[in-house]
Amino acid sequence: MNDTYQRLQLTGEAQDSAEIIATLAAIKQGKLKNDLRLLNFYREVPVSYGAEVLTVEPDSAELLVHQVQAVVIDQEKLTVLKSSHFPKDVVAKVTYVNVEKSRVVLSKLGYAVVRADRRMSVRVEMGTSIEASFATQDERADGQLHDMSLTGLSINVADDPGLSASEKGELTVALPAGAITVPASLLKVVPKSGGCRLVFEIEPSRAAELSISQFIFQRQVEIIKELKDHPGISS
Repeated sequence: MNDTYQRLQLTGEAQDSAEIIATLAAIKQGKLKNDLRLLNFYREVPVSYGAEVLTVEPDSAELLVHQVQAVVIDQEKLTVLKSSHFPKDVVAKVTYVNVEKSRVVLSKLGYAVVRADRRMSVRVEMGTSIEASFATQDERADGQLHDMSLTGLSINVADDPGLSASEKGELTVALPAGAITVPASLLKVVPKSGGCRLVFEIEPSRAAELSISQFIFQRQVEIIKELKDHPGISS
């Protein structure tokens, strides 16, 4: 499980799972309207399509899904199920994926909060190397942009610069259309193999916000094209 989803229990793990399975069975039998949609994230961009329940077992279910969704599910090995029949969103582990036939088998179904749904703005992950640096009066950290939104971004650095949370300074990002510099506050430092990731909240000016918006839109277009051009997807 990653930090995009947070599992929670309403009545207990076993009871919640049984309730979810019963709901999926009712959808399959036509007793409930099928408004089921799946949600995954590909390079931070949401991917959401409808799905059909094929078979239901006591602790698992097989779904027919959109082929694009199957590709992302195959990478994440989990998915979120959304339906008006669930009291909360449902997260499930994926035990089998057949991208060619657009079929997935889900298990370990439980309720969850999708943290990404609460984001203030769209975030995208980088596909190419973009230099970024954070500078305070006394310190400087240089790295590569990892992801970006209108309200925050993160950069990967080779070494922990020893900055404390809430440290304020300026972030300079070499966007393709031109470098921007924005006021920033360090939210957290996340250790990673070969370095760490610095996560910032930013306060862009109107001009910088426009540059970021244009960059995010273009990056979304690239990510969606990259996904649809995946070799596993039938033309």
